[in-house]
Amino acid sequence: MQAKEGRAKQARLISDAFREAMKGVCTSIPGHVLTFDPDTQLAQVQVGILRVDINGAEFTVPPIINVPVCFPGDDFVLEFEVGAGCEGSIMFSQRCIDGWVQSGGVATNPIGRFHNMQDAMFMPGFRSIPGAISGFENDGVRLRNKDGSQFVWLKGDDSITAENSSGVFEMMGDGSMRMQNGAGIFQLMTDGRFVINGLTITPDGDVVTATGISLNKHRTSGVTAGMQTSGVPVI
Repeated sequence: MQAKEGRAKQARLISDAFREAMKGVCTSIPGHVLTFDPDTQLAQVQVGILRVDINGAEFTVPPIINVPVCFPGDDFVLEFEVGAGCEGSIMFSQRCIDGWVQSGGVATNPIGRFHNMQDAMFMPGFRSIPGAISGFENDGVRLRNKDGSQFVWLKGDDSITAENSSGVFEMMGDGSMRMQNGAGIFQLMTDGRFVINGLTITPDGDVVTATGISLNKHRTSGVTAGMQTSGVPVI
């Protein structure tokens, strides 16, 4: 009986020791940016989950410095603003990245670290529920600011919309276009007609035709020789 209890106790000790050892093996964890350097694209990040020691006490993990931030692309890149509080995933390299951060390419491995918290990289975009995107549109691709007042939107119906606080531009799936700003509404129809604030202008082979009157071939009514002003145009 005592031998059995001894083996069980030994198994628990081994399990506890293994569990504590695994706590030091870093893979990925949510977190957020504390500070960001736009010149180096390195950030100081804070792990977003409290650590628990072997006695059950909780504590905040110290910030991690000099963390590369992910911006997708190569010769063409997606560049976006990163500020304090930006949420995302902190990923940890299986080897020391100090040499690679400084030189790129195939770098030396100056310190024998494995899955260490100091070898972190940050990918923005993973969000908690409080940090969820407001006004999210699950349609196509939209590049936008935080409050949704400025965006470029490629929609699933083959249309494209660009909008800011001063105006909006839309290209419909059929190729027609519409632009609106403080001066009014401008539309280009698929048959070549322009509509400006409700006035239709039709290309007619000479210059244009506005409400049926050619700007090149129209005649005027009420013509009198001399210095008087002519009447209105006629078709």
